[in-house]
Amino acid sequence: MSRFRILSSIVILFTVVGGAIVAIFSIKAPIPQHWSYRQFVPLPDPERRQEPLGDEGEDKRVDMSAFVGMPESYSEAALHYVEAVFSEIKAAPIMRRRFYHEPRERDRARDHSPYPDGANPISDRETVVSISVLPRPDAVKGWAASNEACNAGWIDPKQAVESRGSIYGMTLIFEPGQLSVNPISLPASPFKTEIPSWDVYTRDHNPNYFLKLGKIVVTPSYESPNRLLTDESADLRLGEKGGATLLGQIITVPAFLKNHRLRWVSLKNGADVRRFLAYSLLDGNGARQVDKPKGISPYVRSLVCAQHQPRIKQQDLLLMPAPLGWPTSFFENNSSENAHEEWCLDDWFSAQKEACWVIREAEDSKPLQESFLLMPASEPSERPVFFIALFAETEPAQLVTELATLYKVSPDAPLNSAETMTRLQSLYEKVRDFPLGK
Repeated sequence: MSRFRILSSIVILFTVVGGAIVAIFSIKAPIPQHWSYRQFVPLPDPERRQEPLGDEGEDKRVDMSAFVGMPESYSEAALHYVEAVFSEIKAAPIMRRRFYHEPRERDRARDHSPYPDGANPISDRETVVSISVLPRPDAVKGWAASNEACNAGWIDPKQAVESRGSIYGMTLIFEPGQLSVNPISLPASPFKTEIPSWDVYTRDHNPNYFLKLGKIVVTPSYESPNRLLTDESADLRLGEKGGATLLGQIITVPAFLKNHRLRWVSLKNGADVRRFLAYSLLDGNGARQVDKPKGISPYVRSLVCAQHQPRIKQQDLLLMPAPLGWPTSFFENNSSENAHEEWCLDDWFSAQKEACWVIREAEDSKPLQESFLLMPASEPSERPVFFIALFAETEPAQLVTELATLYKVSPDAPLNSAETMTRLQSLYEKVRDFPLGK
């Protein structure tokens, strides 16, 4: 199958040069998908952990970033519905104290434990915990398969892995063999950072780090200008006699380059392969922690979900590789582009009766070195709320009840008002019945 996607029609202009008619091509299409990394902007750090926040007026009660690239009228319909429900329960927004890293003077002078190898948390201010609204998988798949979405640059889920082009993330989980050699790589780091202690993970210093970890988040690698793309996992000798055994593989592809929430995923667990839409929630990594269990990267911010915690050995399958741009040559390689990971919702969550899921801070959580608990909004807990995710296409009575429980207010007033519920039902149906992909 061709890896060329038509983004716009070819424009042919004619002019006269020296008495001859010359055709001038405006080459906007076709653009090879293996060049799409040139349009890819490395993922930002939405938590802005290395800077103080600005004015409180920038805080959003509702986050619609999961709808980027979808029809604006659809996004507006979902926003109006969620805002109407929130208005009816009459709840104040949930706030949390946020922190950011500020380098110490000795860090600047001696480069001593710079972030993320070390952290100097500075209390900033209280900030609103916004509701991140998510479109249901059927809505995204219907839209992504439409001609309009394809022309706008969306990736059809049926072709996402085979024709993933040059933007994707890949994690390999393996059991090393006798002939396996430690790959030349680095652990995944927080967004917008590199690993300062890179030398700790070299073969000379620690020849078995990744072999003991049993996991590698693969990144683009070029050894020299004259070399082709290097396979970081080649030293594992996967599938060879005496080499490593592949236990699992996670491949993520952005559904749309400018959408940082929606991910097409191919997950291989042994012989089983599943493909689904995942939702990125949080950066999977933070400042280094020295007390991590064996087989877990010291940068991982742990997340525990009592209802659903898929793993291969000790490696969490909700911790997915963030997509990277894979340049085609050494000269176009972005050396600052390191491996990153995201805590995501997989297809299990969208199939549950619960519509709202909450990430709370666990008892052992520390600023910039957080530990998380993922649970339904309806589950009682006194732990601080860090993140809220909500599926938009949810009937009014359920949405009112779950949000009222989370915000600790009574749902009775809206539920007992026929006029209110009729109005909310009308707003809900505009979202549910929106003609996506038609």
